[in-house]
Amino acid sequence: MEIVRELLSGACQTAWQQICQQLNYIREHDENDQTMQRELDFLRSQEKDISAKLNASNVRHGKRPREEVKNWLKNLEEIESDVNSLGYGDAHFWLKYFSRLKRSKKTVQIIHRVRDLQAKGNSFAQSEDIFMDSLHEPLSSLSAPPLHGSSAERKKDEILQCIMDPEVSKIGVYGMGGVGKTTIMTQIYKELNEKKVFEIVMWVTVSSSFNEKELQSKIAEQLHCELSSSGDLMSRAQVLHEALGRWRNFVIILDDIWDVVSLQNVGIPEPNRSNGSKVVWTTRFMDICNSMESQKEIKIEGLTDEEAWSLFKEKVGGEDIISLEIKPIAEQVARECGGLPLALITVGCALRKEKQLPVWRNALHELKTSSTDQIKGMTKSVFGSLKFSYNWLSSDKIRTCFLYCALYPEDYKILVDELIEYWMAERLIDEEGSIQTEKDKGHAYLKELKDACMIESVDDDDEYVRMHDLIRDLAISITKEQFMVKAGLQLKEPPKEEEWVESLARVSLMGNDIEEFKGQPNCPRLSTLLLHRQDILFQITGQVTFSDTFFKHMPNLRVLNLSQTGIESLPGSLSDLMNLHALILTNCSYLMLLPSLAKLHKLRQLKLGGLSSLKELPYGLENLVKLRHLDISKGGWGSFPSRVLLKMPCLEIFIMESSRGRLSYRSKAFRNANTEDNSTIGEIIIRLKKLTKFSADFADVLAFNSYTNKARESEHLRNLDYFLFTLSYKYEGHIVKNVSMEKVTLPATANSMEIRDCNFIQLSDIFHWDDLRQLIYCKLEGCKEMKWIGKNGEIVFPRLEILHLQILHRFEGLCKEKTHEESLKNLRKLHIFWCPKLKYLIPNDLLVNNLQNLEEIIIRRCEEMEGIISGKTSTTMASLPKLKRLTLSDLPSLTSIYHGKLVCDSLCVMEIDDCPNLKELPFLINKERPLGMRIVASEKWWERLEWEDAQLKELLQPLLEPEAIRRIRLPKSQLKQTIKIGKVDLHELDY
Repeated sequence: MEIVRELLSGACQTAWQQICQQLNYIREHDENDQTMQRELDFLRSQEKDISAKLNASNVRHGKRPREEVKNWLKNLEEIESDVNSLGYGDAHFWLKYFSRLKRSKKTVQIIHRVRDLQAKGNSFAQSEDIFMDSLHEPLSSLSAPPLHGSSAERKKDEILQCIMDPEVSKIGVYGMGGVGKTTIMTQIYKELNEKKVFEIVMWVTVSSSFNEKELQSKIAEQLHCELSSSGDLMSRAQVLHEALGRWRNFVIILDDIWDVVSLQNVGIPEPNRSNGSKVVWTTRFMDICNSMESQKEIKIEGLTDEEAWSLFKEKVGGEDIISLEIKPIAEQVARECGGLPLALITVGCALRKEKQLPVWRNALHELKTSSTDQIKGMTKSVFGSLKFSYNWLSSDKIRTCFLYCALYPEDYKILVDELIEYWMAERLIDEEGSIQTEKDKGHAYLKELKDACMIESVDDDDEYVRMHDLIRDLAISITKEQFMVKAGLQLKEPPKEEEWVESLARVSLMGNDIEEFKGQPNCPRLSTLLLHRQDILFQITGQVTFSDTFFKHMPNLRVLNLSQTGIESLPGSLSDLMNLHALILTNCSYLMLLPSLAKLHKLRQLKLGGLSSLKELPYGLENLVKLRHLDISKGGWGSFPSRVLLKMPCLEIFIMESSRGRLSYRSKAFRNANTEDNSTIGEIIIRLKKLTKFSADFADVLAFNSYTNKARESEHLRNLDYFLFTLSYKYEGHIVKNVSMEKVTLPATANSMEIRDCNFIQLSDIFHWDDLRQLIYCKLEGCKEMKWIGKNGEIVFPRLEILHLQILHRFEGLCKEKTHEESLKNLRKLHIFWCPKLKYLIPNDLLVNNLQNLEEIIIRRCEEMEGIISGKTSTTMASLPKLKRLTLSDLPSLTSIYHGKLVCDSLCVMEIDDCPNLKELPFLINKERPLGMRIVASEKWWERLEWEDAQLKELLQPLLEPEAIRRIRLPKSQLKQTIKIGKVDLHELDY
């Protein structure tokens, strides 16, 4: 019984303890809940600290958390989930007894789990063992192929120098496809990682299919940064911005950009001097660099011939593979690759270890004829890459303009004005009111093509462009069904009749020796036909003839160029080309007969310049009501029916200089006109309201003044962007010999003047001085009686920048007496040739007071010249602060440049040739400043020089270049007793 009693007593005690425990859960429900929340808050604080530590080390040093840390974070997430699932008990104690009991028990369990995590979290906070090893080494993720040639090395160094420059933060590297941009940048990527100058160097390939979210993901992947896939662009950008902002500095290389990337939208902090970070990108398009506001743009260009040959030999298997028989063909094959590493590698690998001569010949033929389908890898690797650039051009019109360039021969310097005029005639540029407006649009098209590296400038000259050989091959491959291009091949025979297929849109046979065009090609879609020769010398090698019906089946022809061919006449079928917009017959010096142009109502451009054998202009000019550009210069006709101009209200450009027919005071009426025409030439021309460029020869001073006076009344000359007038210095057929005769009235807008072989002593004899104030350029030649430009202080020329005087037999100096204070204030260049009586050129007071902008003095062949600067000087020193070049040649009597000392701190080039009596140099040289000049002279003359300071000779001796100065050869004049007056851009006069 005792045992039973003890068992019952123990069971009751255990039961009572359990009941008490359950009651405690219920009674302490609220207290447990508060304890759980306090412990959770502490744990959450630990999680924030540990996560911050993880993120900082991950972003800065590429470290990743250990697995147990990941599990700790996972357990915390599970606790948070359990807490959220607890819910809340009912406020009425007895009604929700079991609910409160159950919740309180779970709360206590969570408290224990939380305290275990807290203890583990404390150990994480105090230890660095929470991290694994660093992220993958960046060098292992991107291979760096070798560079080919020293030019690529120089470009690499230039880019690296820009990256290291604290003032440059955004760099655009651009160039055509396959030129080696990515190869250079991978080398730079490798070097930057090795140098450890930047905390992180990141490479991201963008490509043409880029979108901002994808780019964000690529950057985040390299940063091991988590981005929400469902997040919006800006929230993802904020995460990246904060992650990159934790670094001291960074370099991000964006390779192969095809469209503008907004750094802000992606989340890349704007690189600048303060954060020391850089963003560098590669692209094929210069305009992307501009749009992304690069501070430095670096163009990657092809290899030199030597570098290309070296790479090509390497890829074909070495020089031993290339026999003496194959070598000349192999060199041509390498040249056809145009310096593109991608093309050289592709073609070289395709011909690797090939020893059969026929195979090499075939490869060369296929490259030259743009038939590259048979060269393994060529179409896919090279053309595929280049065609992507073509497809990426902004519009079909731009693409068509690009393809048009393929009509020119390989490596041809394409004249920009001519190319744009073709585009205009083909209506690839919409008519927008004026020729200049359309040409401006054409230049914008060219800029896009240049920026896309589809076409390139020639020697930084905006007048010419050129297509890279492979780019041209691409264009020809695209147009093979619509274009027939056999340009610059010196063909003797025309294409066969079956080659003139109906699908042809454009044909170029320019630069050939074809003398006979037979048959009647059936080309209803043909719009451009280029048959001109490239060199004017070709026109004397043989005459060109056409069958009578050659143009009969070309109803849509818009552009026809037959320039510089030996044609004597053209077939009557030309008269039926009613859709023709441009007819170009320049320098066809044998052409004696032109068919009627009466039906060519749509003609916009007619160029008949240089037709010296054509005695009469073609019939039907009065019907060309849409004509905008008319060139009848250097023609053989004796008269021009000037009233025909009134039938051309759209005329903007009218060129008729150097023709046998000159514009006289009274215009000549239409042939067979029944009424007398009393209009003066001035009254006729000022009615051409759209005229912007005008060039003409006037019969005499009366005819010229009648025009300028009329034009001045209507401000006609102010509307001309360009004019160039030539007039004989005569009045009613008599040479002007006294001041009572009428002087030449200079147009107020004229800034250029040349006078040749006119008889006057000084310019005021034939001009009013006030008329000459606006001149910027003046050239006087062969005026035998001329002694001075001006005397009695009359010389002014306040705006003159270039003064050129030659073959003036009695010329004695710039001015006879004291000059005006404004005289020659802006003169930059002074050229004096063959003035045999000239003793002193520049009066001393003119030097001291006026010529402070002079940059260049060139004096040649003045036999009696004793000194450059005349007159006594009150000081022993004068200055020409901007003088850069001094050339003195063939001056046997010259003994002095200046009697004092001349300070010329800008002098770069000094050329002295055949001046035997010049024994002293007056220049005061600052011995402490670095010299950037060169001296061209004979060593014998140099040794005869007398020096006040022997150290000065030692200082200048290394600058001596003993070379003879090139002798000037003056052109023979074809225009006698003429004055040429113009309004032109100054850069056209700079020589």
